[in-house]
Amino acid sequence: TALTVRTLTLFTVLTSAFLLAQQPASPDIPSQSAAAAEQTAAALGLAPLLGRLRTAQADHVCGAPASLEELALRQQLLESVTASSLDVDGVLAEIANERTDLSELRATLEARRDRTVGLLNAANLITGTGLGIAVNAMQFSTSTANLGDGIGVGSGIASTVLSIVGIRRQNGPQHGIGAIPNMLAPLFDAKPALNTYYPPEVLRYLQSAPPAEDAARGTRLDQLMAEWTRDGRLDPPSSAKRDQKIATLTTSMSKTVKLSIGDLVDRSAMLGDVSGRVSLMKRDMAAMMRSYRSDET
Repeated sequence: TALTVRTLTLFTVLTSAFLLAQQPASPDIPSQSAAAAEQTAAALGLAPLLGRLRTAQADHVCGAPASLEELALRQQLLESVTASSLDVDGVLAEIANERTDLSELRATLEARRDRTVGLLNAANLITGTGLGIAVNAMQFSTSTANLGDGIGVGSGIASTVLSIVGIRRQNGPQHGIGAIPNMLAPLFDAKPALNTYYPPEVLRYLQSAPPAEDAARGTRLDQLMAEWTRDGRLDPPSSAKRDQKIATLTTSMSKTVKLSIGDLVDRSAMLGDVSGRVSLMKRDMAAMMRSYRSDET
C-alpha cells in the first residue's frame, strides 16, 4: 500500500511538471513595466531627476542611512509625480463633466423623439384601422361604395406618408450644444472652450507609442483615431464629411452646429476612449515609482 501511494505521488508530480512545461511562457512583465516607466519618466520630464536618484542610490553604502541629497531627490520626485497625478485627475474630471452634459442633452432629445414617434404611430393607427372600419361600413350600400373606396385610397396614402415620416423621425431632432467643455478639440487641433485643457505631459503621453506594442500601430492617439474610423464614429481622412463630423465632435457654445442623438452617442463614446487611455498613465506612473524603489534592493 505504501509503495502504491508513493507511485501515485511520483506520477502526479511528473504529470504536473509535464503540463507546466507544455504551457506557453508568460510575457516578460517586468521588462514591459521598465519600458513603460522609462517612457513615462520622459513624458513627465523626470528622466534626469530619476537618473540622479539612481546614481545616489548606487553610491549608497549598504546599511547606512540615506543621504540628504537622496532624500531631497526623493521629495522632489514625489512632489512632481503627485502634481502630474492631479493633472491626470483634472483631465478625467473634465471629460466626465462633458459626458454628463452630453448624457442629459441626449436624454432630452430621446424623450422628444419618442413622443413624436408615438404620436405618429397613433395617427397611423387611426388612419389605417379607424378609417378602414369606415370604408368597410360604406361597402354595405352601393350609394356609398365609391365614396368608401376613395376614403380607403386616401387612408392608404396617409398611412404610407405617416410611416415614412416616422422612419425619418427615428434619428430624433437636432440641437445645439450649450456651455460645456470640448475635450476632443485639442486632439483634433480645434479651438478649446471653457476649461478644456490637456497638460503637456498628458499630451506627450498620448502622442507616444506604447513600448510593448508594434511601432507600426502608431502612437496612442493614432490608435484611437484608427479605432474611431474603423467603428464608423469618424470619417476617413479622405472623406469630405470628416471636417463636418469633427465640428460636431468639438463644438461648444455654437448656434450653427447642431447635433443629433447619434452624434451625441459618438462623442460620448470617444470621450470614454480618451479617458481610458489617459487613466493608463497612472498605471505607468506607478511603474516608474516602483522602478527606483527596486533599485534599493
